Amino acid sequence: MGNKIPTFTEHQLDDYQDCTFFTRKEILRVHKRFRELRPDLVPRQMNEGQAANVKVPRECIEKLPELRENPFRTRICEAFSRDGQGNLSFEDFLDFLSVFSEQAPRDIKVFYAFKIYGMENSC
Repeated sequence: MGNKIPTFTEHQLDDYQDCTFFTRKEILRVHKRFRELRPDLVPRQMNEGQAANVKVPRECIEKLPELRENPFRTRICEAFSRDGQGNLSFEDFLDFLSVFSEQAPRDIKVFYAFKIYGMENSC
């Protein structure tokens, strides 16, 4: 049905669907949004290595409408970034949006709330 180049393999989509609270269609929508942040940096078709290694700088993530006015935007980015600096790979970005989705269970939201507010080691 056309020359559409797949963004992810079926295996990748299965893996992302297993570890998030998103459907396949939502995962593709998240990728589109991630790519729109830095189309010069994020490839249209992501292989497994790129999904974990291509990172959008924190400054770009903080410009998202959902974060722009949030005084904790830097801490939110840092909490979800594997590098601890707030730079997000697609997988980090997917985790970030998944945790804040309506489908995410309360205990996961609470875990990240403590991480964002810097209180994960206070117990």
